[in-house]
Amino acid sequence: MIKTDVCIIGAGPSGASTSLTLSKMKIPHYIIDKSTFPRNKTCGDGLILYAYKALRLIDEGLFDKFLNHPKFIHSKNIKLHVNNNVDINFKESKDRNMVITYAKRFDFDDFLVKNISDKYASFDFGNGVKNITELKDGVLIKLKDGKEVLSKIVIGADGVNSIVSRKLAGNKLQKNLTSTFVNGYFKNVTNLSKTNEAEIRIIYKKIPLFFYIFPLSDGSVNISLGGNAKLILKHNINLIEQVESIIKNHPKVAYKFTNAIKIDSWRGWSIPYNFGKNKVYGNRFMLVGDAAGLTNPFYKEGVGTGMMSGIICAKSIEASLKNNDYSEDFLSTYSKNLKSEFGRLLKFSRLMLKATEFKFLFGSITYLLKNRIQTKATKIIKRKSY
Repeated sequence: MIKTDVCIIGAGPSGASTSLTLSKMKIPHYIIDKSTFPRNKTCGDGLILYAYKALRLIDEGLFDKFLNHPKFIHSKNIKLHVNNNVDINFKESKDRNMVITYAKRFDFDDFLVKNISDKYASFDFGNGVKNITELKDGVLIKLKDGKEVLSKIVIGADGVNSIVSRKLAGNKLQKNLTSTFVNGYFKNVTNLSKTNEAEIRIIYKKIPLFFYIFPLSDGSVNISLGGNAKLILKHNINLIEQVESIIKNHPKVAYKFTNAIKIDSWRGWSIPYNFGKNKVYGNRFMLVGDAAGLTNPFYKEGVGTGMMSGIICAKSIEASLKNNDYSEDFLSTYSKNLKSEFGRLLKFSRLMLKATEFKFLFGSITYLLKNRIQTKATKIIKRKSY
């Protein structure tokens, strides 16, 4: 049996950030992932706000590597099309590098993992978790290859279907607080912005759906479409049929896909935004990233919030080890710190998402308040990023 003070389950951005921060603190730990890296990960491939802040907090050198990585594209422009006539521009100031970065998760997650210190981290990749049991002296983790790990504290960084969340927190997936998306990659998409501007559209098909066009470093484009999982089921919406209809028939989109070729099949994924509704800590465990439901409800980005939660979690781990206290009561400060960092923004984003259900009212208010929204957004971007 392997014994460790800390075991991180999941080496995606939230788990990797937890590991990177623990290494910075010189805290030995064990990190597990069912996959080996690099690996494919279904995602919209866009990074904003907290991703930059987290990278800088972890290591300025890591942030510099990120800025100069040949497979990452940085842009100063995001355009949100509320409808065909109203849009909002989110622009970065001239003295700053970017407001959004496009990076395939295949590359970005591998970038983070490769920078984890093997001095403090013990890796067990390509080995999934079979079961988790809380014991008197720790948490017993049984792996699929028969290996057993006993840890004083466990970090669930294992995504929307987290075994840590299910087994230790007793959480269940809430479809009313989850988005369902499909994405696919295309080449030969034309008439894209020369500044690599992000194109995001709210498209109404009984319910508001969010459509994304993100350019990538290899010349391909990531196309994504999704919305609230419960409403999609309620209205029997087929996302693949809808996204194919958009790229074929939408007057503002179709002409870009005249000669486009689809590279692979459509793939789906779920994005939880249930933070505040589910348990994110307890005796000997904490949840980070998607396992904690930290994705932004409105703009759907969860990599950055996940990474930031990993940093916050690592600080709680440090305090827990120092005090030799892994109780639910002691770890409650973790939840308080998450709420302090993300609470207001996530609550506001939930309200904004709800407002989109009222198509004409939302469009009218956005039109009237466009300049104010753009000015306020610039301040939020500076405060929540780098």
